[in-house]
Amino acid sequence: MHLLLIPREGTDLFHTLFASETSREILRFYRPQKAECGVVIDVISLGAALSLAAELRWYLRRYVALTLLETEPGRYCTLGYARAIDHREINPDRPPEARRHLVVRGGRVREAGADEEGAVEVWALPGEKVSL
Repeated sequence: MHLLLIPREGTDLFHTLFASETSREILRFYRPQKAECGVVIDVISLGAALSLAAELRWYLRRYVALTLLETEPGRYCTLGYARAIDHREINPDRPPEARRHLVVRGGRVREAGADEEGAVEVWALPGEKVSL
């Protein structure tokens, strides 16, 4: 499972996270990796991802444009959707009506068609913002 942090435009999120002693302390047991679209953090479970996101809440609000959790290869969900799964408010195996497709190219994330090459499916709660 991966937590994907897509930074706001003009932000070097990887550098920002490691420039702060507080975030370095939070991330000390993880191995964040720089990715084309931001920062990817391997997590062991949904609960661990939500806990890490809660600890990084200040950084997410200030520097991150979109936070996604990879539930399966090529399938992501928003933090709100992940929280709903954790609270057993929704069935994690039943696709929601609010699905988007995003593609990352050249470090940029944009909406795409479902059949576009490189597109990943993002599950979201109704009314939840998914685009950047």
